[in-house]
Amino acid sequence: MKDHILKFLSRTAKRREPSPIRVISNYLLSLPPDKDVLSLAAGAPAPSTFPLQSVSVTLKSGETLNIEGDAMAAALQYNRTIGQVGILNFWGKVIEEMQPHPGPERQTIVTTGAEFGSYLVLNAIIDEGDTILMSDPVYPPMLLKSKALNANVVPVAEDPEVGGLCPKQLQATLENWPSARKKPKVLVLCPTGSNPSGANIPEEHRKEIYKIVCEHDVLIIEDDPYYFINYGKPLKSFLHYDSEGRVIRLDSLSKILCPGFRLGFCTAPPQLVTYMERHYSVSLLNSCNMSQAIATAYFEKIGIEGFNQHTQQITQYYKRQRDVIISALDKHMSDLATWIVPEAGMFVWLKMKNIEDTSGIAKLAMDNGVAFVPGQAFVTEDVKSPYLRLAFSLVPEEKLEEAVIRLATSIRQST
Repeated sequence: MKDHILKFLSRTAKRREPSPIRVISNYLLSLPPDKDVLSLAAGAPAPSTFPLQSVSVTLKSGETLNIEGDAMAAALQYNRTIGQVGILNFWGKVIEEMQPHPGPERQTIVTTGAEFGSYLVLNAIIDEGDTILMSDPVYPPMLLKSKALNANVVPVAEDPEVGGLCPKQLQATLENWPSARKKPKVLVLCPTGSNPSGANIPEEHRKEIYKIVCEHDVLIIEDDPYYFINYGKPLKSFLHYDSEGRVIRLDSLSKILCPGFRLGFCTAPPQLVTYMERHYSVSLLNSCNMSQAIATAYFEKIGIEGFNQHTQQITQYYKRQRDVIISALDKHMSDLATWIVPEAGMFVWLKMKNIEDTSGIAKLAMDNGVAFVPGQAFVTEDVKSPYLRLAFSLVPEEKLEEAVIRLATSIRQST
């Protein structure tokens, strides 16, 4: 199974050649510090011309992270396309906790956020006319990237009872696939705190889904930015079940560190990472080295145990936010809409009882001082939707009820 991923590569990916300059640069960067090589190869600027000497970052705890010496030098200069060693080593420990048993060989590349990671993956495997299966409702940026590649996007419904992508729907879609059509290449899903529904795919369903994609030779893109913001029973990544090397996992630091760093990770079969790296090396070159240096210093300071404690604190914060908005919805909107209490993430997915198209009340709501995303943004076709998505992450706890009151007022005014 080692080279099985190669058959999934797009024609564009197969045409990508390694950058000869980056091949040399990456080799030089991999050498031990005491190796005496006078490089006349790299077109890198002289560090002596850089005006910055060091960076000091103050944490909310009052402690300080100092980026200086070799770390500062690496942060200011071009660096490896795949990512700096320190941050990759730390994230490797996080991935090990997700898949404790030995599995297929995998490699991780640092990406400029998970958003750019998914862009790299789709470009590496999707040709014009290929079919992508997506959990329905869909995440809009993933849909837009797929449409830009002129791919066929086929929605697969979530389970109406327990939430998350429904294995029976997936099985039916693949078993009834027209013989004259090329089968789907990949299934895209957000298994924890799905955006927008907030649902988790239960563990038994994850096992079923993995079994189905193996039977039909389909890859999985596990887009999982809310993995660490799970309010219920801990769930296993699809990496845990991946005995065949067909899971491509996307992680993000935006929700658990800060989005301004623009850092994420893609963990995938090494052969796929190679082609992603080739694309990266002639586009963004590498993710922000200063962001990587600060994140590495923070992670090395707190360690894996501290990282787990940090994500637990974040989860507790968002759980309080969720509880407050659900209480407000129960109080002010139970006659207007239905919803399922989100199990993870940052969103509540509401279905209006007497409104067919929520896009029609979006402006009225903003005039009343509250904003939401109409459900039409999360469907594959240009159709009306009675749904809307509320994000409870940003509004302060003490103002969440007022936001719900303004929304309820807007809905009543529109009917």
